[in-house]
Amino acid sequence: MENKKLIELKGIHKEYNGNTVIENLNLYINENEFITLVGPSGCGKTTTLRMIGGFEDPDYGQVVLDGVVINNTPAHQRPINTVFQRYALFPHLNVFDNVAFGLRNFSRIMADIKSSCQRKYETQRLELVTKLQDKNLPKALKSEIKLKLKEIKTQIKNDISKTKMELIEKKLLEVENKYNPIIKKLDEQIDIEWEKDEEVKNAKLRIKEIEAKIEEEVANGQSKAKATKPYEAELKKLNNIAVWSELTRLEALKKQALQDKALEIKSAKSLMLNKKQIKEAVTQALKLVKLEGYENRRIDEMSGGQQQRVAIARAVVNKPRILLLDEPLSALDLKLRQEMQYEIKEMQRKLGITFIFVTHDQEEALTMSDTIVVMDKGVIQQIGTPEDIYNEPKNRFVAKFIGESNIIRGKYKGKKTVEFMGVKFECVDDNFKVGEVCDVVIRPEDFDRVPIENAKIVGTVTDVVFKGVHFEICADVNGMEFVIHDYEIAKVGDKIGLNVDPYEIHLMKVNE
Repeated sequence: MENKKLIELKGIHKEYNGNTVIENLNLYINENEFITLVGPSGCGKTTTLRMIGGFEDPDYGQVVLDGVVINNTPAHQRPINTVFQRYALFPHLNVFDNVAFGLRNFSRIMADIKSSCQRKYETQRLELVTKLQDKNLPKALKSEIKLKLKEIKTQIKNDISKTKMELIEKKLLEVENKYNPIIKKLDEQIDIEWEKDEEVKNAKLRIKEIEAKIEEEVANGQSKAKATKPYEAELKKLNNIAVWSELTRLEALKKQALQDKALEIKSAKSLMLNKKQIKEAVTQALKLVKLEGYENRRIDEMSGGQQQRVAIARAVVNKPRILLLDEPLSALDLKLRQEMQYEIKEMQRKLGITFIFVTHDQEEALTMSDTIVVMDKGVIQQIGTPEDIYNEPKNRFVAKFIGESNIIRGKYKGKKTVEFMGVKFECVDDNFKVGEVCDVVIRPEDFDRVPIENAKIVGTVTDVVFKGVHFEICADVNGMEFVIHDYEIAKVGDKIGLNVDPYEIHLMKVNE
């Protein structure tokens, strides 16, 4: 099944004080995708995120959501929520009220109605707007187009109103169909209980008789407990009848049903959630982020990791179609950050919504993403899966930024053979001309240390650093520094032999 495009950025350009931050950016994001924008500080990733969210406007270009251009749609009207780097929680509200804030102040249903009605006319509206930009357009035709655009705006407004009323009527009918049978059945059961009036009177008389017998036996010297014991079961049954407990229970259920019905009628008319629905939604969101039982906790009493979970719960509670995450893990310590990487990815799978994540941390990007967008100086350098980005970088920037790389200038010799460092190696790339200069990329972990006599490359160790799982070895090979990751230690000054398998060699076009 083909993935559906949810967000499209078309020809986006953005400047600040004459400095270009985003240059002719074109990108689409699929529904239910976890996509990460990654790059160094100042590369434009956060600006891109803010334009999707509606916090910044592009100087030119289009932000398209589900086929509708949303450049002029305010942030609060987009089906998009954001988890900010500093969380932006309300310190005067507890956890529950922080998470419930959006549910009490925003109707996702109304936002979806507006979006749906606008989408019906979007193609026609864009065609008219495009025609209006023609400077040579006759004045009369220009007035006609403006009038038509005004009519479309009115039609959208009318469609929204009509759709809203139809939905309210439908919801009110659903409430009636839900509660009327329940209340009717309770009324019938209550009527049956009222018919037991004579039974209640008889029960009360019998209780008095038993109590008199017990008092008589106590007066004759028997303990009250011993005197009561033979009548315990009968008294329990009689008391239930005498106090009319079943009637009380049924009337309480009816009262609750009427209250719930009134709440849902109010909710249906406003297209907002009622208190009960809000509580259920908040409870579910807190369960998702593993914060059940923290509803009444103050924000300043929580750790950084817990605050971040509250921010995520608040962002997902009203079920946005897209969640933007602007470096939300940067303030956490390493262990907690790694734990949250997996938890956020698992949340995305459970929620089934699109996550757009921004980070400068390459490990986060590789760990969490379905798709990675590598950016530099406002320009997309490469888009691909984590495996593609790591194993087949398009240029030097990507190869250097995502992971560590040894990049060596080489020459393609034909028949899947490349020459570098004066030695010929087999490779798997063949999209080069014979004799064409290329860049050879070899990841540090892809070198094989072998005996000197079996090696194609020999280097001298200049530095060794223990990285916990492996040793990072720096070696000088004919005046060029190579970085090698290996599980066996080497000593500074040692000669080491290196080989590399064909499938571990990646060739890049020069200056691409």
